[in-house]
Amino acid sequence: MALPKRNNKWCVPSFDCELVNEPLIKRPNKRELDKNLPNTSFTQSNFKRRKHETSLSKLLEACEPQKLSELAVSRQKQNEISNWFQHKASKGQPSMLVLSGPSGCGKTAAIKLLAKENGFDVIEWITPIDQIADENKRVMRQGDKFEDHLIRATRYRTVFGNCSKQLLLVKDLPNVYQEDHKGFFKVVEKYFQIGKEPVIFVCTETGNSRLMQTLFAPDVRGKFGIDLINVNAATQTAVKNMLKRVSGILNSIAGDMLQVSQQHIDEILSNSVGDVRSAVLNLIFISLKVPEQHLKNECGVREETLGLLHGVGRVINPRKTSDGDSFVHDPEEIAAFFQSHSVVFVQFLQENYLNTIRTIEEATVASDILSLADVLNSEWRDRNLGKVAVSYCVRGLMLANEKPVTGWNPVKKPRDDHSNIRRCLVTAETRWYESIIKPSSKKTNEEISIENKDEDMEIIIEED
Repeated sequence: MALPKRNNKWCVPSFDCELVNEPLIKRPNKRELDKNLPNTSFTQSNFKRRKHETSLSKLLEACEPQKLSELAVSRQKQNEISNWFQHKASKGQPSMLVLSGPSGCGKTAAIKLLAKENGFDVIEWITPIDQIADENKRVMRQGDKFEDHLIRATRYRTVFGNCSKQLLLVKDLPNVYQEDHKGFFKVVEKYFQIGKEPVIFVCTETGNSRLMQTLFAPDVRGKFGIDLINVNAATQTAVKNMLKRVSGILNSIAGDMLQVSQQHIDEILSNSVGDVRSAVLNLIFISLKVPEQHLKNECGVREETLGLLHGVGRVINPRKTSDGDSFVHDPEEIAAFFQSHSVVFVQFLQENYLNTIRTIEEATVASDILSLADVLNSEWRDRNLGKVAVSYCVRGLMLANEKPVTGWNPVKKPRDDHSNIRRCLVTAETRWYESIIKPSSKKTNEEISIENKDEDMEIIIEED
């Protein structure tokens, strides 16, 4: 009796069909697969192989600093952040840091690089725009979602991280905490009770921002033990070195679309106010290759680039035409150059307008104009008021200074205590209104007396 043939298949089919003797296919090796797969990682080395990159997000990603020496943040501030990582964040206990500074000074880039140097994975919170539902299909508030994310990210480790430690980076707080201060304080208190990983809040401090005065006031930081590091605006030298480094990257990865030259870099530096991100964006747009037929005056292209110092000089030392009916430099064009930096431009005018004013009457009118422009810039609920403030300030100062004092006057930088004085005024005004609206809510009566002595203003708060 003939024995049946043995089936060499390791799996017996469940269907009644004829077996097909197919040749075994050799499975490729993992190394061969890695060689055949395209490399899609967005690094500068991979970018340099390409000349036709057109995505703005990828261009900005390629321009990000890769080393600590490429950061626009000063070495002193880098050491302060690194010391916080080593002495506070690495102890395995809840710790919180507030990193404040002007927009575009390199705060986030510094945090990411220094966190990588100290072995931390960065988990970033991004406030969702759409409504979010939980597992029971119920819509969650932004505050509840932020609290859930804060506790999860600081108590449990992620499986996608490469380092043994992680931190939570918060750049955009939910808008609900702008009014619900007590809710935010409860979230912070809960974090310090059950949290394990550090949290870093990046706060963009501008002239009309009250975030540091409400959510991260000195008494709040002292109560919870929150550290604060202030980062200054990028210096002119740091912006210059950054633009030189970025120019080579842009020309190598987007040579078909961009052509960065030294003239473009000089134009960006003339308008730089310490904003690195704005400088890179302006460099990209100013270096675009535009066909010659589009470069016509009737298209609205400006024939010059007005620098900050020249703009201040044209306002505080206005020149009129020979007939005396109009100005040589149009006030509307001057204001159009500085609409995006209205607070900085008004501060420069406040510091330098007295150098060219001849009479006390003209100085009084000019000070009233600058005071009103300062009030308009402090209103953060309407962004268009900043444009109105610049236009009103430029027109008013040029009309008030009928016969400017001629001579060479260097443009002075605004004093650093300008924002501190504004904070003191806002605090005093708030307390004064609270004493009127809610007199019974306070056990002590506060008297606010304002004394003018020469050019200084002192706010004295006496408690009975």
